[in-house]
Amino acid sequence: MKLGLALMLLAVSLSGFIISNGTEMNQTNSSFDMSGTITKVLSPSSIVIGTVAVHLDDVDASGLNNCAYPYLMRDLEYYIGKNVFVKGNKVYLDLIGAYNSVSVNEQIQMEILSLEKDQEYGNLCESLYYEGYLGYEERT
Repeated sequence: MKLGLALMLLAVSLSGFIISNGTEMNQTNSSFDMSGTITKVLSPSSIVIGTVAVHLDDVDASGLNNCAYPYLMRDLEYYIGKNVFVKGNKVYLDLIGAYNSVSVNEQIQMEILSLEKDQEYGNLCESLYYEGYLGYEERT
């Protein structure tokens, strides 16, 4: 009885999720300028989608030091191969039938702010080196 009730609740919640995501996608699909796959990350504020370079609004990595910046660039390789939607200079991950409401721009900027905060403590480079994220020459 409990298992049947749990399965029924799960089915209802999943169908509501699928319906709401599908509806959201249909309503917003035409509002995007383009869609495609991220093929390259040029800098924290510039990515290539297909063959088109897109400058990302509101992304500023100028406060990162010489070890945080390479770490961020390696971390941003995660986005290569991801399908996205573009509206102006804002990029959103394609979640297959919906899109992430937090833009890639915002996600990158949040990571930058986190790295800048870690830099304030003065041991970010050493920590990244000892954790294996940076080579010896990058830790200074």
